[in-house]
Amino acid sequence: MTGKPDNNELFTDLTEALAMACSAVCATVIVEGRDSPDHLVGDPDAARLLMTLDSVQATLADGIPRTEIPPPGTALAAAAFIAVEPLSTPHQQTHATVIAFAGKHREDFERTVALVHSLATETASELLFLRQTPFLAAAFAEVECGVTIADPNIADSPLVYANAAFERITGYPRAELLGRNCRFLQGDRRDQPGVQIIRNALARGTDCTAVVTNFRRDGEPFENRIKLRAIRTHDGTLSHIIGIQLDVSREQAALESLARQKRRYESLIEAQSGYIWLMNADGELIDVPRKWLEVAGLSASDGPPDRAAIRSTLAPEAAAAFRDGWIEALRNVAPFEVIYQLPARGHPPRWFLDRVTPVLDDDNTLLEWIAASQEITQLKRAEKDIERAAYEDRLTGVLSPEGFAQRLDQRLKERSLHPASPVVVVDIKALREINNTQGYDVGDEVLREVARRLTAEVGESGLIARTGGDEFTVLAPLDNQRTPRQLRECMAAVFDVPFEFRGFSFHVEASFGYARVRSSAGDARKLMTDAALAMHRSQHNPAVTWTQYTKALEQQTRETVDLTTKLRHALEAGQLELYYQPQVDLASGRIISAEALLRWNHPQAGFIPPGRFIPLAEQSQLIGPIGDWVLHQACRDLRAWRDAGLPVTPVSINVSLIQFELGSVPDKVRQALTDYNIAPEELTLEITESIFEQPGQALKQDLEALSAMGVRLSLDDFGTGYSSLGHLNDYSFDEIKIDKSFVCQLNKGRYPQAIVKSVIVIAAAIDADVVAEGLELESQITAVQALGCTKGQGYHYSRPVPEAVWRQLLADQKSWTA
Repeated sequence: MTGKPDNNELFTDLTEALAMACSAVCATVIVEGRDSPDHLVGDPDAARLLMTLDSVQATLADGIPRTEIPPPGTALAAAAFIAVEPLSTPHQQTHATVIAFAGKHREDFERTVALVHSLATETASELLFLRQTPFLAAAFAEVECGVTIADPNIADSPLVYANAAFERITGYPRAELLGRNCRFLQGDRRDQPGVQIIRNALARGTDCTAVVTNFRRDGEPFENRIKLRAIRTHDGTLSHIIGIQLDVSREQAALESLARQKRRYESLIEAQSGYIWLMNADGELIDVPRKWLEVAGLSASDGPPDRAAIRSTLAPEAAAAFRDGWIEALRNVAPFEVIYQLPARGHPPRWFLDRVTPVLDDDNTLLEWIAASQEITQLKRAEKDIERAAYEDRLTGVLSPEGFAQRLDQRLKERSLHPASPVVVVDIKALREINNTQGYDVGDEVLREVARRLTAEVGESGLIARTGGDEFTVLAPLDNQRTPRQLRECMAAVFDVPFEFRGFSFHVEASFGYARVRSSAGDARKLMTDAALAMHRSQHNPAVTWTQYTKALEQQTRETVDLTTKLRHALEAGQLELYYQPQVDLASGRIISAEALLRWNHPQAGFIPPGRFIPLAEQSQLIGPIGDWVLHQACRDLRAWRDAGLPVTPVSINVSLIQFELGSVPDKVRQALTDYNIAPEELTLEITESIFEQPGQALKQDLEALSAMGVRLSLDDFGTGYSSLGHLNDYSFDEIKIDKSFVCQLNKGRYPQAIVKSVIVIAAAIDADVVAEGLELESQITAVQALGCTKGQGYHYSRPVPEAVWRQLLADQKSWTA
């Protein structure tokens, strides 16, 4: 649709769009005072009956939307509901107008009513715009950019407006666009990078720009540059999503054509000569190109200049290269090449490549020499641009990793650095959170500001490079003015001053690792790697900000990498297994539940302690697949015990903070319970206090979902880390486990007893069970019982045992109770 749309076109599009988007008995526009409905889609009899309904007449009178149950036994009996929306707006038209929609399916009621309202609102707004600003409307109808408006408050965020340009771009009439999500234009190309950018932006409610491949109505693909803008109300609620869409197929094709032309031109330079020289068999000039002489600043009016005059226009090194080349060429009758610039010291220089080739007859006798002078200045500049791109970080303007290594290698070869000068790797903490909360443009500005501050602190004698997304590498030469300690203080001071952008002020923290120049044996790459290794140690140790590279650190890292690799293989090779340790009723000694504990039996190294491999699993995120295996294996064992007729007790498994950060813990638990037909109350998730180190809404939602599912939640190692009474008040825990560090000291003073007693009182207040861990002595059991604890576990009752032994314990308990 082009030009200024009239009422008829808009109302026809509106009714047809509703009929296509929703199942309709009829959809029609009704104008006050007319005898018949307008713009009818569907059953005409039903449309005429709609005109007589009280809800339609009332909306015509007062402009208030209404819904109604269709009258039975009439032409509207096939409809499940009726929705009436006003179309009149101030100064729009003389007679009030409504759209009446009779829908077939009750389950479509909410979405259809919302869609009718949104489409009617946008149509009324467009009519008002067309009537009040006709010249602007005419111009708007001819713009090249497609404009769409989607309503995110309706299921599947359908389009409620599309301008004429969008119809031209896609080939779809407005009636086939309204009420549908734009994704249908992608066809089966749902995995495009641009589509993922749009999905992420819509999920966050932020703006974005992306290029995606769409398909027109006739199936022709085109490249669509989409800019999405989120529109919010005054209270921050997302109300609409505006899309500015432009067919950039020609632009993309032009860019590809330009790249092709560039390649052809470069090939032409390689294959064709710019200036042709001719020399006799002795190398004496026969024909000299006049344009070359003009470039060189020589006159050809008095005949060709001699070879000495030509050599005088060249730099000494280029003249020497020509002389040496001719000597070899005349002796061996072989071609040679020389690269030089003209004028010799001119600016900007023009670069040439001369190829001198012998001309032979059929008997290989030398006849003459021919030389081709090709200007290679688009190539020399391109080399410099490529070198700049390779050696410079585009975002911050500091060096790239390759540029840093090249410059550092040069300094090391010159031996100009103090041996104690450090190469420092700086990692910016929480840059991902800054990007997610403030936007990537703020994250980029943080990186640029860090680069500026580091450059100011290190000075011209140092080197700065951005060597990772959130990582910088710095050569900070020592001199007589600064000690190593002062240098470290200067580097740390970069992050002492708050970062301010767009009115926000926030602090940014960093981790540092460094290696001394003397430790590298003159190898820049090794220095950079060693410093990065030290920085990773700082990253994983919150109590340490600076770490220096040492041989011992490298050895530890190698061992860590080796063990991590073995752990990954262990999961695939079935080397992991679950041991079970009973929880007992302290009064009777009866087993009431079991804790599943992960064990790794390596075929060569034997049993590897959990304290060694579980932290590695968390650091490498192997804890995700390992945690999934533990969950399924515990449920599989529960199912097997029940099938064997054993007295099944609830089983608890440990879940780490990393697993919650990786996401989908409730979904995975629900799936495992379903797969093995396990009741939710038979599974307990033990969660250490460390999850409260970074409390958040997502974590709370996960724990609430698990609790609502019926899975029991146990707070492990209580009192040793991050817990507070506030956490216990915010989350629903079914059990609190008293850490063994308190239990083992019960006989050594009143303070541990007071801690245990307070935990028992707190647990009673939130209706949670209490389990004492680490019970090894009768005196400890007596002490916790005296304080009011009724459940416990520890070596006094049993060490963790393999599944086969645990089966026997269950069987023995069955015989005791029989």
